[in-house]
Amino acid sequence: MRGQSVRGWLTVALVGALAAQTFAQDWDSVPLIKHSTYQAVNPNGTSAYSGGFPIRLRGVVIANTEDWLDPTPAYTPTYQPWNLGGQAELIVQAIDPDDFGGTYCWMGQNYGNVPWHADPSWNYTNAQWTAELGRLGLYGGDGVVRPIRRGDLVEVRARMGLFYAGKMNVNEAHDPSPSKDFEVVLLQENYGMPAPAVLSLSDLKDSSDAFMFDASRATGPEHYHGMLVTIRNVRLTAGTIGNWGRNATLMLEDSTGRTLPVRLGNNPAFASSVPPADWFDVTGAFDQNDSTVPHDSGYRLLAMSPDDFVVVPEPSALVLAGAVFALAMRRRGAGRR
Repeated sequence: MRGQSVRGWLTVALVGALAAQTFAQDWDSVPLIKHSTYQAVNPNGTSAYSGGFPIRLRGVVIANTEDWLDPTPAYTPTYQPWNLGGQAELIVQAIDPDDFGGTYCWMGQNYGNVPWHADPSWNYTNAQWTAELGRLGLYGGDGVVRPIRRGDLVEVRARMGLFYAGKMNVNEAHDPSPSKDFEVVLLQENYGMPAPAVLSLSDLKDSSDAFMFDASRATGPEHYHGMLVTIRNVRLTAGTIGNWGRNATLMLEDSTGRTLPVRLGNNPAFASSVPPADWFDVTGAFDQNDSTVPHDSGYRLLAMSPDDFVVVPEPSALVLAGAVFALAMRRRGAGRR
């Protein structure tokens, strides 16, 4: 039995080595493209990217994968619709001054549980899954001492990507074959987080609370998805504030009645914290999750920690405080005359 185990291990190692050789890629010859090029859309919000694969993208990681999705191995030997098991996703924001936006780089464990496969042979076993996380240098991966962190500068090398719910993702096209692998190269640890784009809901929605879709991506919510943003002067709606917790979806509102969904991440701190009861600013990754054509809606904020919510005075109180300050300065000036 021991001899059979050794032969089996050698066979697996040989197959893995041959696969790596077969799908080796001269990445220096692969074009480095802009995130805005990869995320370009048509007037109906579908993907306008036509550059093909493979590609390279560079940027800064704006969220720890485990704060957003749960990578815990959960292999299913039978078909269980949409049970994706462990999941991991890097959100990589552009750093080139001539670029904007960002790209979501996702992989899951149980591809066989999507309906178009419906076959567990497409799944990664638990051992294969942690090996894949290790290959990418992500949290929970085999041999990973220091996983890729928010603020790290990386290069993503993609053999495949799919358009989903309003954006082009880098992924494995739901296929565990090495020919579909993407790779992540750490270029610089602690490169630094980008300054968030500071927005009000009026930058994203009109007075009727409809998203201001711009297919050119020069303005409105299309411009920001995949980026770190701060939404100012909002609160949680009364109907959703009670949902506060890990992996929950709530609704933000401003003083004019504009709204925006906020999805809380996988961070355990959400389970042991309480929601902000007052007006606040909130920082997170801007996302789109719109599964129907036209893909001109479904934008949301992804918040990774309770610390991303910073309580501020009520907007009306800010206006009043500003008026009081201005009056005091006028009186001070009059006294000097």
